[in-house]
Amino acid sequence: MDALKKINTILQHFGNRIGLTDLILEDNKVSLSFDDALIVNITYQAKQELLTFEAQITLSETLDDPLLRALLAFNYHWADHKLFFGLNLETQHLCLYQYNSISKIEIEQFDIILAEIVSQAEKWAELLNLDNEAELLDHAHHTAHLNGIMV
Repeated sequence: MDALKKINTILQHFGNRIGLTDLILEDNKVSLSFDDALIVNITYQAKQELLTFEAQITLSETLDDPLLRALLAFNYHWADHKLFFGLNLETQHLCLYQYNSISKIEIEQFDIILAEIVSQAEKWAELLNLDNEAELLDHAHHTAHLNGIMV
């Protein structure tokens, strides 16, 4: 099965389970909204045969140097988490990203990947909206388990 057909089959299966019929990629992307607060963009990168998950966390204008340093420190552990932070310059959002090889994604793995990035994005959004920046930095340096991912 070709990669695009595989992704659309997985998306249709997922969509049918949650009541979104005909959920497929349009122009190699689809966006999902969770609780009207979190947007996850899923993009197919044909050349690399990758599926990219991008969870929008917060507007980048709310970030300052100490926060950015803490987030970059998290990126250093990419190999452990398969997640990393980046700035989407088009939308001006801090985003959490995950890249996945299409050859390794099946329906069950898609559900797990999506649940993990949503859980992580919600946790980081909560931390980034703390009033006390010192508390945020303290959280960023400690580890916690969320759906099998350490942050």
